[in-house]
Amino acid sequence: MLPRSTCSRAARLRAAMAALAAALAFIWLAWPVAAQAQQGGGLIMVPLDSGAEAMDAAGEEEMARDRYAPDRTRGTQVSAPDAAGRRISPLRPVAARGQPQGSAIRFDGESRDLDFALFVPDPDTVRSLRLSTLSSINVLPERSQFRVYVNNQFVGEGRLAHFTQYGNTDLPVPPGVLNRGHNRVQIRLSQYHRIFCGPDAAFALWTDIDLASSGAVIEGTSEASGEEGFLMGVALAAATGAGIEIRGSAALGDERSAWTGLVTQRLTAALGGDPVPFRFTDFWTVQGDLPAGARITFLPGEEAGVSYRTGGDGAQVMVITYVPGVAPRDLPGFDLSLPALAAHASPTLIRTDEPVPFSDFGFRPVEVQDRYALIEQRFRLPDDYVVLTNAKAEIRLDYIYADDLPRGAMLLLHINGHNLRLLPLRGDAERLIEQFPVRFEARHLRSGINTLGFEVMIPGDPADLPCPVWDRPVLAIGADSVLSVPYSPSMYLPDMDFAFRALRAEGVQPQTHAARAFSEDDVLTLRAALAGSAIGGQTDLSARLNLLSFDDLAALPLGGYHISRRAIENVLLEGGAARSLAGAGPDAPGGDGMGSRLLRLTGDGNASRQPSAAFAGGWDWAVGVFNTTLQWLHPRSGLLLDEWLSQQRGQAVFLQLDPMRPEHIWLMRAPGTDITGLASAIVAARTVSDGPRGQVSVLDVDGRWHNWVAPDRQPILLEPISPGNLRHVLGNLVSAMPIRYVTVLFFLALIAALVALRLVISTREHNT
Repeated sequence: MLPRSTCSRAARLRAAMAALAAALAFIWLAWPVAAQAQQGGGLIMVPLDSGAEAMDAAGEEEMARDRYAPDRTRGTQVSAPDAAGRRISPLRPVAARGQPQGSAIRFDGESRDLDFALFVPDPDTVRSLRLSTLSSINVLPERSQFRVYVNNQFVGEGRLAHFTQYGNTDLPVPPGVLNRGHNRVQIRLSQYHRIFCGPDAAFALWTDIDLASSGAVIEGTSEASGEEGFLMGVALAAATGAGIEIRGSAALGDERSAWTGLVTQRLTAALGGDPVPFRFTDFWTVQGDLPAGARITFLPGEEAGVSYRTGGDGAQVMVITYVPGVAPRDLPGFDLSLPALAAHASPTLIRTDEPVPFSDFGFRPVEVQDRYALIEQRFRLPDDYVVLTNAKAEIRLDYIYADDLPRGAMLLLHINGHNLRLLPLRGDAERLIEQFPVRFEARHLRSGINTLGFEVMIPGDPADLPCPVWDRPVLAIGADSVLSVPYSPSMYLPDMDFAFRALRAEGVQPQTHAARAFSEDDVLTLRAALAGSAIGGQTDLSARLNLLSFDDLAALPLGGYHISRRAIENVLLEGGAARSLAGAGPDAPGGDGMGSRLLRLTGDGNASRQPSAAFAGGWDWAVGVFNTTLQWLHPRSGLLLDEWLSQQRGQAVFLQLDPMRPEHIWLMRAPGTDITGLASAIVAARTVSDGPRGQVSVLDVDGRWHNWVAPDRQPILLEPISPGNLRHVLGNLVSAMPIRYVTVLFFLALIAALVALRLVISTREHNT
């Protein structure tokens, strides 16, 4: 009989051999499965947890349906609406802000009014008007409020009491106030500082309104398609920043630019405000993170037309039927469905050399109740208006102010950002001051749009306590005030503002290598923005916006100035550490050499006569000598531009260096620049007087314009010399660059002195 220890060792050996055999068998059986899985043909089964229950037959069937029915789980699935089944028709600003990023719009200061458009498919389904606000912590909630008007009817008011996150206030809308389709909404805010009082405290007050969450609250889950529903979806796409998706444009072939240009330009012109982003996609596209409010889809058909549908994702879809291979023509119903919301009319053109009442260019009597207020009124002078002399313009002001105003209260007048006169508001209180004269130099005025400003500043009394409630105005300015502008001969001072405001959609022209910086969709976006910001009353000038890449710099007409490629790259490429992409910059002007139609016009509008060939040759020689002399007198005129550009950083550069081509502007953009933001900045600048001016303008990343004006630019006479305008013409020419004419007069005086000295010596009597 074997010992017990020997038996136990034998048993353990048999158990180990059995385990080894089982492991080998498992590896042999699992090897084909693992190899098949590596080849991509099998599934890896994950065991259930010990506490999990086995899946029943119903669960397996549900999994199979989800697996083999991709429509149930594809990317275009939309989450279900809330329990109430309510939707928001957002507010749409009708004025361009220049910065379309973000869905919030800001009210700043003590009081502010803003206008919005509201699209309602069915007024009977609107339950309330919602306003989502977020205010500065400095706002005093007990006294700060907003008031809402719809179609000029008061709807309701609410307090500004949300400081850490957006909060909603719902206002009931009385029956009969809303219209089907477009409605006008006006919001008036009144804000008070909770601690301080005065102009400094007014700058710390602001309230943001979330446009995506503010608007008409619509009851019901059904998506009624139609013109009004589509415009409501467009407002949602603009408020959320999702943009309008355009599907199927690739199938248009050679007519793609014509069809998409027609649709985008008409839609942008109808909506007004900041341009809505457009996204060009295929028919089948994965849904984005933001809700799709509206979409445009091109479908082929036998007859062109427009219809409206509701997409599976809830988006309002404008379906445009086109005939393949046929250029776009009038689309039935398209113009009727898109009435213009905001007319971008140019400010009133005023007369010169005679008194003009403020009421003639749209000024209305103004009453001020704030501690700080800025009132601006725009007017327009002729495009050929130039005054560079010391001639005086005059304002005769009618105003009245309240009694017992704090010490230091004042009214500041300025024109185009230049301070004209500071009027203290003390003494003669509560008495109308009529036709108070304010004289200023007319050179502060300029052709085109001008801005007349009144800035009211009333200190707090005391300044470290909240302002008291005033139930009466502290200052009023009358519309019978008068502006007198001196006479100017018909002259042109080189400035890109003239062509910038005359740009039209058809004026956007890519250059040879522009596709390297501007895609076809970028060109469509710029053309749509210019179509939407068309300004009436401008001269009939065929202005052009030439789109350039870095490789097109050789075609840039320089007009005698010098600008290096490295200087442009320093502005547009990040950090200024730009490497030259292809050698040095251009050193010779380009262009078609046709010259400007504007400069070929005389005072009566007829083309000037062309001189003979012999005279033309002599004239060109004289002009060349004159330009060479000017460069000798101003050796740093070219270096000044490069020095200025070295200090600039921006997302786009506008150039107009050749004064003989006033209708051309040249545009270059930084890589990766948002084309919608650039288009929005252009639209906003065309409605104010502080946009691109001079010879070079840089748009920085914050949407501000920085302009460079050539120090040696000369006015160009557009009318014949006559005894009536000779003094004014010579005054402008001399005032533009007096050093040149002082130098000429010095040499003339020196020559006259030498002649006189020679005459004296030759006639002198000699004693012999």
